[in-house]
Amino acid sequence: MKARLISGMLATTLLATAVAPIGCGYYLYPERRGNSSNVDGGTLVMDLLWLLPGIIPGVIALIVDFSSGAAYRSGGGRSAVLMSPKGHVAVRLPVSSQPLQLEIRLVTDRKVLAKKTAMVGPNIRPQSVEIQIGDVQSHRSEKIYLEVASANGTARFPTTLAVTP
Repeated sequence: MKARLISGMLATTLLATAVAPIGCGYYLYPERRGNSSNVDGGTLVMDLLWLLPGIIPGVIALIVDFSSGAAYRSGGGRSAVLMSPKGHVAVRLPVSSQPLQLEIRLVTDRKVLAKKTAMVGPNIRPQSVEIQIGDVQSHRSEKIYLEVASANGTARFPTTLAVTP
């Protein structure tokens, strides 16, 4: 009787541990990895529900999601950069521990459509920069990307800008 109970508990724990990644924010939200603020309540509740089948799967889900950053929402919860129908894009600049000059650009694969320069640093308040390309219709056939350049190099967002309705 005792051996049957222990083997049942062991089987339940192993099954729950094997199935735990299905409900884990690490797999559901890979774009959130590396975030560190704004805990997502849905992911937290989902991880806490894994404590019901056993302490091990719940603790594993919590550790994986919080250590990877997948339990945190990124800004407004979206990763896409949106452009208004009139071609406006607003970019919130990051907080930096070192003074840096950033150049924010809207680019296609062939050319720079618009650019603005801004400073970030420890003594500079967080700010947003608005860039405008003008008529979006003339660039409808081209993929438009957001690019940020500094003295350290250039980074391009991997997704194209989506035009809001």
